[in-house]
Amino acid sequence: MRLIKSWWGNISAQLRFNPRSNGVRVHRSTAVHIRAGNIARGQQDWSRAASAYRRALTSEPHLQHLWVQLAHMEKEAGEIDRATCAYEEAARLKRDDPEPLLQLGHMAKAWRQPADAAGYFVAALQRDRTNLQAISELVRLMPDRDEVDPDLWTAVLDVLEINPAEVEADDTGQLPREAMVFDVTDLLAFFGQRRLPTGIQRVQIEVSLACLEERFDPQPVFCVYASARRGWLKLPRDHFDALCRLARQSDDIEDPAWIAQLDQMYRKIAVARTIRFSPGTVLVNLGTSWSDRNYLLDVRNIRARDGMVYVPLVFDLIPLIGPHWFMQSLVRDYRAWFGSLLHSADGCLTISEATREDLLDKSAEWNVPMPRESVPVVRLDGDFCQVAADPESLRAYGLEAQRYVLFVSTLEPRKNHRGAFEAWLALADTLGEAAMPRLVCVGGRGWLNEHLHEMLRDRPVLQRLVLILHGIPDDTLATLYQHCLFALYPSFYEGWGLPVSEALSYGKVPAISRVSSLPEAGGPYARYFDPNMVADIAKTVRTLLNAATRQAAEAAIRQDYAPRTWHRIAQDVVAKASMVASRVQDTLPCLDDAGTWSLALFHQIETSDQAPVSQQGEALRHGSCWLSPGITGCRIRGDDAALWFCWGGTGNAVLHIHFAVTPGFARVRVGINGQHQEYQVEPGIPLIISSALQDGPVTLRIPIVPTAGEIVVEKMVITRPPRA
Repeated sequence: MRLIKSWWGNISAQLRFNPRSNGVRVHRSTAVHIRAGNIARGQQDWSRAASAYRRALTSEPHLQHLWVQLAHMEKEAGEIDRATCAYEEAARLKRDDPEPLLQLGHMAKAWRQPADAAGYFVAALQRDRTNLQAISELVRLMPDRDEVDPDLWTAVLDVLEINPAEVEADDTGQLPREAMVFDVTDLLAFFGQRRLPTGIQRVQIEVSLACLEERFDPQPVFCVYASARRGWLKLPRDHFDALCRLARQSDDIEDPAWIAQLDQMYRKIAVARTIRFSPGTVLVNLGTSWSDRNYLLDVRNIRARDGMVYVPLVFDLIPLIGPHWFMQSLVRDYRAWFGSLLHSADGCLTISEATREDLLDKSAEWNVPMPRESVPVVRLDGDFCQVAADPESLRAYGLEAQRYVLFVSTLEPRKNHRGAFEAWLALADTLGEAAMPRLVCVGGRGWLNEHLHEMLRDRPVLQRLVLILHGIPDDTLATLYQHCLFALYPSFYEGWGLPVSEALSYGKVPAISRVSSLPEAGGPYARYFDPNMVADIAKTVRTLLNAATRQAAEAAIRQDYAPRTWHRIAQDVVAKASMVASRVQDTLPCLDDAGTWSLALFHQIETSDQAPVSQQGEALRHGSCWLSPGITGCRIRGDDAALWFCWGGTGNAVLHIHFAVTPGFARVRVGINGQHQEYQVEPGIPLIISSALQDGPVTLRIPIVPTAGEIVVEKMVITRPPRA
């Protein structure tokens, strides 16, 4: 009987006698519309998909999941009001489902409505108080408690289960003078998606844990940037310490202990006060600052207003040096970030002499030279030894001790896995496959690496000799290092080369490229080759396959190599960052000739070493009322926005400020050379305000205040009359 039912179920499904959608039985006419919507969705025809789903819902309006799909399609089609209504209907139909409210929150956030977005995320938490996504979004969206709506504040404390009395007893957010502050925004963002650290995250974790120890006086403060507040929030030390330690133990993001620590961290910082910087405070960014387009603007604001000194830690400038190794969108974003950084940082810490020289060279090429004394070096020659797992764990990967070479790196073009694979093929041809150790590649899945997988598919020898492993925890990685023959690192370019320091920490010889910073990391203990020459890689590997040669090199490492403790490196970071002097006036954009500076998002990809001819104007912005740059320019909301720069050109130059087309009437007040004037913006007609520039050096701060309607600054142009 069961077989007959199964047979009839398959037949009826094929003939669509009992059609279902998302597990729910629907009428056949409804199923036809849903199928049409699904086909249109697959073709990215959002309007046609939405129309089909609407027809399906006309006959069966109870299908909650279909209201969600309809909302997705309307949102993609740009029909925001319709999408909002559809999400709200989905939320009404299923009152225990937070998903429609989360979607409403994300949409409100995208449309720069932070208060509405926070309200939706609170509503989602009222349905599911453990929803980590909603809690983490509140961190980004909550205004300071002095500015938040009282009803929203009460609701937030309720859903986050925070005692109001404890919050009131919290500090004011004011930092002492000359405090040392570490920005770990991208590390916390990393923790929201992944757990096991890679290169940059590993450095941040080790430096942070060292600074969290009581031996530092005064104790450094750890913070994250909150875009809705346009400021920084202090992290609770105990929760941040626990997260850093847990991150090194596993890649399991479903681990209850991991989730609990993230949850507690988010709850604490969602209601924290915004940090108030004091003169002489040093803000060190231990990671990257690409994620928010107003981050460096707010750095400039606080430097000018509060006397804060900004000193980011720069790991490398490789997207400028070798853009072909990256996806072009990353290159574009990096160039935009670098151009803004030069006008926003008082100095930079670099992780090697090679990176320091790259930064000094590039800043000069971009006509914003950074003084050498403002770019101290903090070497990453740390002790990477971790507690190892049982050697028996190697068997889980089919490995034997002393029968493999270790290559630790993300799979990406710059790391030169292709060169390593070709060297292994060449050695297998020369020595015989039986004499070859396996090449164990440990690292992230990376990008632009299809050719590597093709090599593995097409060459059976490589399939037998190469093993690729992802998501390896620290204790297993320690075991892999301890029992390998030696380490291989044929990278084309590095900012330091952490796997080199790792190998040396475990007493293993690194066979590495003779380029960029790698000789600094490897010193006299490494064996070197040209990464562009497969024969040279193979020759170096073959030398280290000789036991006597390898053991002599290992003995030299044991005798002379002395990695620094992470406490020493952290002290180095603090001491050298403290030595960087404020340079607010020196980092203002200096203009002395005709040109165009766009305030819109940069779309073109510039791959030359020189600064782009079409210049970005992001660094001209100053004030807290600029919104994020958009396709047509940068909007202003409020009365604190200005263009700030130094003019050093001769006379006869004219300044033009271009305002983009707006949908309705608007008015704007602009102050140039001390003269403030209000202008009318007609719908559909761009506005250009022009003023002569004086002859000789002058610092210009041009306030731009919308007095009615929507104002979008498109670009700033300086022209000169043609020569006779």
